[in-house]
Amino acid sequence: MFDLIWSVILWLAEFITQVFENVVEILTTIFEFIYALIDAFIYLLYMVGVLAVKLFLVIFNAAKLLWSLVVGFGRTLASLNYTPRSGSGNGYSVILGRLFNGLNALQLDSIAYIILFCLWFITAISAIKLISSIRVGGD
Repeated sequence: MFDLIWSVILWLAEFITQVFENVVEILTTIFEFIYALIDAFIYLLYMVGVLAVKLFLVIFNAAKLLWSLVVGFGRTLASLNYTPRSGSGNGYSVILGRLFNGLNALQLDSIAYIILFCLWFITAISAIKLISSIRVGGD
């Protein structure tokens, strides 16, 4: 009789253990799914933030470029009196200085001023056209 009661107790213990393991497995699966959803949502928010920062940096750098061209164009218009300097680190000052010296000997230095103005004007207009042609969706 005790063997029968003991086997019933063992069978009941195995049944409860199996049911408890199945419930724990179902709860674990549900919590893993919820954790994966939360993880995906947080990653989506992170990537939206990264995209927003990159977009802001692109727009900010384009605005800085446009502003520097506007400032350079304005300074060129404000001071049409150009005195060439030597050695500013690029070849344009040297070449423009030689151009001014050569045209000054021929008394054509006003043409050098016009060429300098045209150079800045074409650069500024080209940059403004390039920046204004950039659209969100392409084309």
